[in-house]
Amino acid sequence: MATVSFLIPTIGRTSLGAAIMSTGARKGDEVIVVPDIERSGGWGNAQRNEGMLRATCDYISFMDDDDWYVPMARQIIEDAIQESGGNRPILFKMRYPNGETLWKTKEVVPGNIGSPMILVPNDKKMLGTFPGRRNMADFLFVDAWKWPKGSIMWSEEVIAHLGHNNTGDTLH
Repeated sequence: MATVSFLIPTIGRTSLGAAIMSTGARKGDEVIVVPDIERSGGWGNAQRNEGMLRATCDYISFMDDDDWYVPMARQIIEDAIQESGGNRPILFKMRYPNGETLWKTKEVVPGNIGSPMILVPNDKKMLGTFPGRRNMADFLFVDAWKWPKGSIMWSEEVIAHLGHNNTGDTLH
């Protein structure tokens, strides 16, 4: 069974505990919470980069402190890793509070990528970094990978709900 480093940048929202619990982390997995105490305005990008440096598991998954994974997400992740044959990036779908989902098309293009949908092998030679600017940071991160775009597995499974805690309260 593959292990997963769940990276969660936080600005100290009360929903952080729900985000952590939703990971369903198993023995061997790790949850890495990286605070942005100063609320630097980088939208968690510097914290994601710091977390990637600290990650020791086979795969890395990304979550914000006001989002949460769907029930059984950890099993969905494991099944996708097995289906992919391993060592391939996987992009799941994610759902916004209004019900809209991303990805729309199986393309690495602006507006079609969000960090909570990303599950990537922890291979530092293949990973890039999240750029400091907010706009399109998730897209730019994926676009900079060294894996060929054709190697990405696009999963139809919704893995995360965005902008809510697990009580359904909108936090944005």
